[in-house]
Amino acid sequence: MFARNAFVLTLISTCLLVSGCAVPPASVTAEAVTLEPLGQPLPQSAARSALIERIIANDAVVVSAGKPVLAADTNNDARIAALKKADSVRLPEAYWALYKQNLEAMQYDLNHQHDAARDQYVAAYRDELNRVDDGVLQKLASGPQALDDKSRRQWGARMAQRTSQYMIKSDESFRAATKAHLDRMALMDRRYDVCSRKADCWDAPAK
Repeated sequence: MFARNAFVLTLISTCLLVSGCAVPPASVTAEAVTLEPLGQPLPQSAARSALIERIIANDAVVVSAGKPVLAADTNNDARIAALKKADSVRLPEAYWALYKQNLEAMQYDLNHQHDAARDQYVAAYRDELNRVDDGVLQKLASGPQALDDKSRRQWGARMAQRTSQYMIKSDESFRAATKAHLDRMALMDRRYDVCSRKADCWDAPAK
């Protein structure tokens, strides 16, 4: 996946690295970047650790990953009330309580679907930062505009790699959350024998 999208990801990542913009200008062109090795991890100090944490905290992907996916004002009670009003088979209150519980579980999973991807991204970024000298850290912390063009391209390409892996991991988490929700809902309808009473149920047999 990375090889196929490396060019586009590098453009987007370089744009994020330099200016924080979400989409690269349409006219931007760039050459493929061959990553140079960073070397061995350097001895840590309080000053280095502080710089590294500041760089990571201000990273565009890290900031975006920390935001909830769903709106905070999601009204499950109103949604359940509407479903109950449209219910023609008069399902018991326990069914709707479980329905709401399943909705809340899904919403929690979706709001945390980027957690594992963010942790993986941060670990990779921290490892890279641990391998560069204090001068590079200071430039990255104050603003990557201070880097020379070659260094900026290198860091843009590294960000593209991290972002590619982030996207893969997030997609895995999203698929897992979706499957878990569908499984919970199917089990709920099976428990209350909903499919024998109406066709539009969560546990309907595949056609």
